[in-house]
Amino acid sequence: MTASINTIAYSPGTALDEELADLGYAAMCGWPDQRPVTSALVRSRLRPSGNAQPTTVLLARLGDGTLAAAAALRYAAGPGSSARLWGPIVAPDCQKRGLGTALLQQATALQPDGQTILLTAEIPEARKHGYEFFEKAGWQPRSTAALLKADLGSLPPLLDRDWVRVRRAEAADADADALSRLYQALHPDHGRQIAQDTYRRWSADERFVSDGLLIVDGPGGDLYGAALMYPLAHDDPAEPAEALLADVLISPDIDRTEVAPPLIAAALTAGVRHHAVVARAIVPDSDPALRADLRSVGLAPAGQIRYFQAPAGPIRRGP
Repeated sequence: MTASINTIAYSPGTALDEELADLGYAAMCGWPDQRPVTSALVRSRLRPSGNAQPTTVLLARLGDGTLAAAAALRYAAGPGSSARLWGPIVAPDCQKRGLGTALLQQATALQPDGQTILLTAEIPEARKHGYEFFEKAGWQPRSTAALLKADLGSLPPLLDRDWVRVRRAEAADADADALSRLYQALHPDHGRQIAQDTYRRWSADERFVSDGLLIVDGPGGDLYGAALMYPLAHDDPAEPAEALLADVLISPDIDRTEVAPPLIAAALTAGVRHHAVVARAIVPDSDPALRADLRSVGLAPAGQIRYFQAPAGPIRRGP
């Protein structure tokens, strides 16, 4: 089996989105990270961040045009942010033929400089061949995270917090500014520009729904918490629609056990309104407080996630 590899600049809204969605879904079926993979998710993952150059996509096609494997390099948005490698993703019946290695070599060679950190997407710990692929290529472990899930039809009831008022964030300067201040307080290493861009970055995502961004105001007008939920439904009726808790920000100046549970519950309720059946969240192991928040509202551990970082200096020729 031979395949030719082409490199293109990603342009959203073409037939390629659906091809990549089908390939990604086929590759993760049966693994802990199985989820709806749609063209909307592809566009969310591959659109450039901020003012970064267009994402580079590498496509391996068979002689008849079938997409056998793919990878994508999304460049860093600016200082303090990382570049991200999505894939390589190889169709199940095309694996163990060197396509993943060829794509990895070409993708890592596209890095524009030696200063920007290049990270993998999430790799389930159960998918041993996935992370061993990067280890053999010289990539280094970067961080770990917990995958949590819940059946939205069986979440426990929450105690009422009379003073906590959860509302939908508005596309207004006041809410955008408050979100940027909260984000910067919690992520000072991400850079000021990324923090200032929080609302635009979240709302520009293909999966954004207006009732999926919820906030809690403090008595003095300060922002106490924000939760971002993205719903996603698959064309396959056998794949349950999902509510992804994409981000949860809780002010360090308050008792999070008071604010986080009702805020997260409101985000999950918004997911139910969009027909989500399951909830999903990926929480860095460096954030045990958020993991405790999620477990308090009924999300349970469903696996571990690993991330790897490209090695400094020359890239090895492959596993």
